[in-house]
Amino acid sequence: MFIGEGSHYDLDSDQGGLEYAKLLPSGGHTVHISESGEYINTYTVTLFHQLKCLGILREEHNFPGSEPLTHHCLTYLRQTILCRPNLRLESVRTPAGSASRGYDTVCPRDWTRVYAAAEENRAKYTAARKK
Repeated sequence: MFIGEGSHYDLDSDQGGLEYAKLLPSGGHTVHISESGEYINTYTVTLFHQLKCLGILREEHNFPGSEPLTHHCLTYLRQTILCRPNLRLESVRTPAGSASRGYDTVCPRDWTRVYAAAEENRAKYTAARKK
């Protein structure tokens, strides 16, 4: 999968906001797991938590005012980047070291199964709550 610069996910447009919202599955960033048959624990999926934080930072960029949540997201993203860093070399064009994205980012992971599992989890959780 290649992820390059593009016209999607604008920081300051309504369309960008809709695109950020669609990054999460319908149940949001959480899943619900039955540990003992009847007691259900709620967990967050790291990928979805990271994407939710990016959306929160986007909102803070446009409408400042959610400092505690923004602080949480910056801390969380810093921790996840430090725990699983991408150590690939990136080219620069200027002597000052300004990064230039003249290449596509290669992502060898298929996230569709993660999204499918989250949607299935949401459906089962919703059905269980109706009983």
